[in-house]
Amino acid sequence: MPRKTGEQPKYKDIADDLRRRIDAGEFTEKGKLPAERALLKEYADTVKSAVTIRQALGLLRDEGIVESHIGSGWYVLEWRPIVRNGLKRLSSEQWGEGKSIWDVDVDGRLTVPDGVEIETLPAEVDVATALGVDAGALVCRRDRRYLVDEVPVLRSTAYIPEDLARGTRITQVDTGPGGTYKQLEEAGHKPVRFREDLRCRKALPVEAEDLELATSAPVVELVRYAYDAADRVVEVNRMILDASRYLFRYDFSS
Repeated sequence: MPRKTGEQPKYKDIADDLRRRIDAGEFTEKGKLPAERALLKEYADTVKSAVTIRQALGLLRDEGIVESHIGSGWYVLEWRPIVRNGLKRLSSEQWGEGKSIWDVDVDGRLTVPDGVEIETLPAEVDVATALGVDAGALVCRRDRRYLVDEVPVLRSTAYIPEDLARGTRITQVDTGPGGTYKQLEEAGHKPVRFREDLRCRKALPVEAEDLELATSAPVVELVRYAYDAADRVVEVNRMILDASRYLFRYDFSS
């Protein structure tokens, strides 16, 4: 039977009820929601398909209320946001002193770069344009996913002109104290300013799988450009962040 005009879908009714139950502390003890099959029985008077239950849970996941643990089930989200201070983390007082820019964000939480891949390859047109080099010019590509407290939160793919990366630890898995920017400084191309372009959108299927997100969950696509004193782009880094895991903070002085 078709819905009446103004009547919301059944999965939203279930999501509303689960949200109310979560707010009331019903699942506080273990933080785990009933299995999908059990929820289907609970809401048997409302729905007949497990697909509707999954839609309701997916909606709550997109709202940052619950999360799915593969092979374990659904849990009330108890996540302390990563406070990403865009200005403080990129200060040369941070990486210039051999510190990780991640230290600003995670406040001592376990942070692990996962599956680091490094290769030298010809730049595709968009990368070449971003770096201000000819298409096909060699670049060093550094790709990795980051886990905080064992949760995937970000995919980072950085490109550095090959002539700047050559002979430095940028071409190694461990770039050493201060990371890529410290290595660029030692190579005579210290980053002196940065630009970051951010936009929010729905995750592509491959991104959702990579960051273990619900289908079409919100992500932040962030592209950072690092410039040296000659205004040359010495790195461009495209990042995909799980929007539900971050708080973006910018401190300004008047």
